[in-house]
Amino acid sequence: MHRSIHPDFKQAIRLLDKGQARGALDLAERLVASATEIARLDGHICMGMVYEDGGIDLEPDFGKAMDNYRRASLVAPCVYTFIHLARVSMKMKNYPAALRFLTISEDYEQTPEVLLGFGLYHEAHIPEGASAAKSFFVKAALRGCFAGFFGYSRVARSIDQNFRALGMDCMRIVLGPFIALAIGVRARYQF
Repeated sequence: MHRSIHPDFKQAIRLLDKGQARGALDLAERLVASATEIARLDGHICMGMVYEDGGIDLEPDFGKAMDNYRRASLVAPCVYTFIHLARVSMKMKNYPAALRFLTISEDYEQTPEVLLGFGLYHEAHIPEGASAAKSFFVKAALRGCFAGFFGYSRVARSIDQNFRALGMDCMRIVLGPFIALAIGVRARYQF
């Protein structure tokens, strides 16, 4: 089931893209104060994004981002609300929480974003996790996610597997246009 996104949420995202976090925060607060639950959900996700990324006029606040993403996960528990929680947990270097949220996300659905999250978790937190990280990045790349190609190359270079990294880069260059045509904008999704 596809739901429509509130126009204030769309406007807030456009403001965030321009670095105008205060304006986006005002729109998000208006959504959170709404009488409808779906608008409040959009508001909490938007506020989480504002506090996670910050902007020209607002510093990031990961604690407030976690609080808003947690509220969104209570209203609509799904793969994406828990991915937000995992991503901010990793930014806070709270790796046990990140792993817990990634596992919950995977229980809902194993999306390319979840695979990227596991790859980043193994790359960042587990010193001997390079082979596991590469495995997750390859799975994400096979599902058409460009970030999987880049992640695999980065990890391969970090462990001096330069020919494997070069091979993955060549594969990305050759397959990139076909993936973009077949999958479209979803190929650019990040964790």
